[in-house]
Amino acid sequence: MSEAMTHTTTDAESADDALLRDAHALRDREEAARVRQLGGILVHDLNNVLFALLGRVQLLERRAGDPATSKAAREILETTRMLEAQVVRLHAACRRDEPPCEWTNARLSVAAALDEAFSALPTAIRPAGVRELVAALPSDALFEGDAAQVAVAVAQLVSIHRGRASAGNSVRMQVDVRCTAGDAPRFELAFEDNAGVPSVVPVIPTLLGDAFSLDGLPLAAALRATRDFGGRVACVATAGGLRTEFGFDVRRGVAIARFDAAGAPRADLGAGHHCEHEDECVPAARRVLIADDDPAVRAVLVAALEAVGDEVDTIDDPGACDAHPELGLFDVVVLDAGGGGLEALARLRARGVGVPVLVASGEIVERAGDPLTRCALKPIPLDTLDRELASLARLRARE
Repeated sequence: MSEAMTHTTTDAESADDALLRDAHALRDREEAARVRQLGGILVHDLNNVLFALLGRVQLLERRAGDPATSKAAREILETTRMLEAQVVRLHAACRRDEPPCEWTNARLSVAAALDEAFSALPTAIRPAGVRELVAALPSDALFEGDAAQVAVAVAQLVSIHRGRASAGNSVRMQVDVRCTAGDAPRFELAFEDNAGVPSVVPVIPTLLGDAFSLDGLPLAAALRATRDFGGRVACVATAGGLRTEFGFDVRRGVAIARFDAAGAPRADLGAGHHCEHEDECVPAARRVLIADDDPAVRAVLVAALEAVGDEVDTIDDPGACDAHPELGLFDVVVLDAGGGGLEALARLRARGVGVPVLVASGEIVERAGDPLTRCALKPIPLDTLDRELASLARLRARE
């Protein structure tokens, strides 16, 4: 009897040890993922800060009539280049693989994402009736992106509410799912708990703001997972708790193929005529659209381009550049790759819009078969910006 009890106790201890090891391994994986997400936020913001700094110093150097001022500007640039090298190393360590460009069924992807996220929740706070909500989504609602990224975003947002429950709050979670109608439909998903009004509403941490709080790291992770296909996330306080909102652009019906089997745009972009001398094709003043969500980046680009006589318009949503009412009148577009910028570019190319585009990105963007699109790595030196825009504007002049 005593020997049987000993074996039973030993087996129970082994099972407990295995559960403890699994819990520790899960915690380690979650912490490693959070560190990578934090690094991704830092490198994105540092790239923008560096570009703003480099651009302003380069503008100072160009305008300075005093040799001593020019020399000081060059010295600042040399020092900043060393910081740029460290940012490149950080980017390599925190790089996230880009989701494949494919159209995915929204209903199936959201259902799978919610099942995966809620399976880890205690039964007491697991929302009910979610299947019925998801079934209400149109069966032909599609989005351009990786379905696994939706699961990542949902899991991050759910973790915010799960954390409030683990803090001793009595949490009951509700879920709202809907798909908006209209010419630009969106899929909207919201979680809401009744754990009490939070003392601090999480916001996405950024180096460019007044404060940097890690409370918003899950929010940033959700945004990073879906930003490439137009994702938007936010937290708001409610009367009795916290509400997290998540959405991305969808399309109803059959998706339009953007490129043919050889990688060339399906619509004829037109070669136009060729000038005998390249300079004859450069307009005296280019009309440039800047689509970037960072105000510091937009300010530097506007200052640099207006200094050479360009006419500049700006928008703060890269994902909406394809909907600009005067898009076809611009000589060139400077487009941030993030925030849905690449997806907006794909949509305008699918419609056959032949405006030249300079994509500003933290890493190389391949645009096989698209001669009207080029990529410049952030932070962009002004000399590189001048050269690329002049070359792209010549393509526009030859149409």
